[in-house]
Amino acid sequence: MGHSATPGAIHLHDAAAAGELPEPARDADALTTGLALSAVAGTVAANYQTCHENAEQLRALQAWVKEMGRAITPAPQTTF
Repeated sequence: MGHSATPGAIHLHDAAAAGELPEPARDADALTTGLALSAVAGTVAANYQTCHENAEQLRALQAWVKEMGRAITPAPQTTF
């Protein structure tokens, strides 16, 4: 028989996914939800993969913006 996620674990995950700092877990959060931990782990792993893909896209965008900035930087003006 597999382990089940607790409401506290689900609350923590959902709050973290929303970018919020959750409240500390309480004793009532120790009850099981019937949701298999393997399902939770699968979701977390997929979320990490998406995070890494987003980070790579951001790095590529930052490099592109930096390169475009170099391409459009006007030549220094000389005054006579």
